[in-house]
Amino acid sequence: MNFNYAVFILSKLFCLLLPRGKTRFFNILSRLSNKNWKYSRYNVKITNQNFEDLTYRLSLGAGYGFFYSRYLDRISEKFVFLDFGSNLGIYSLVSSYNSNCKYVIAFDPLPSVKEIILKNFKLNKVKGKFYNFGIYSKNIQRKLYTVKNHSGFSSIIKHDNKSNFINANFKNFLFLKKINANHKKYKFVIKIDVEGAEKILISELKKANMLKNTKSIFVEIRKPQLIQKKKSIINQLKKNNFVLKEFIEPHDYLFEKLSKN
Repeated sequence: MNFNYAVFILSKLFCLLLPRGKTRFFNILSRLSNKNWKYSRYNVKITNQNFEDLTYRLSLGAGYGFFYSRYLDRISEKFVFLDFGSNLGIYSLVSSYNSNCKYVIAFDPLPSVKEIILKNFKLNKVKGKFYNFGIYSKNIQRKLYTVKNHSGFSSIIKHDNKSNFINANFKNFLFLKKINANHKKYKFVIKIDVEGAEKILISELKKANMLKNTKSIFVEIRKPQLIQKKKSIINQLKKNNFVLKEFIEPHDYLFEKLSKN
């Protein structure tokens, strides 16, 4: 047993004794790890990052909860995992440990995550590909608004707490059509975390004819205009034969394709 794994096991055991604050406590203990990486509470290795980045802390200490990670663990048919808004790739890493996951394809337009996610793919021996651009209705370079110390909250939508921006690259459904053509053998399992651009992405997936071969879509839907966005996305997916299977508080939704009778 290597030292980092011992730190990981002890940290998890201590967390079992706590009624709350597990994420923060795990992250504190994980600082004992040596080398240039740590075990995440999601049972994957992630390269060291700045602890001031909230996205990193949530990924390290399992601050996103365990619903979706367990869902990915239990998929019993062969699949390709598509991770839109991957950031450091925590769900890409989790999915790769399911022997039924045959390939991982991750997207994120934030330039600063490229080196990080590629290191994480290497640490976990992920069979897959990372693309350092987002999906949009056209091939374009446009403003991506960022939040200091929360790399996973970047968005093409400007909100009150997002004043800084960088120029980032985006491609449309024509790129997705290439992926669809190359991976027709297995069903797609899709995760969407694109901070307000969910409808645009789903529309591009439909244009690329990918929804027909998709098993499930896990999507984060946040404020502002939560009620309107939720209703619109549910209707959009319903038209493509998806049904809402689970709401995971506070803002995650799992949709699954209706089976043909």
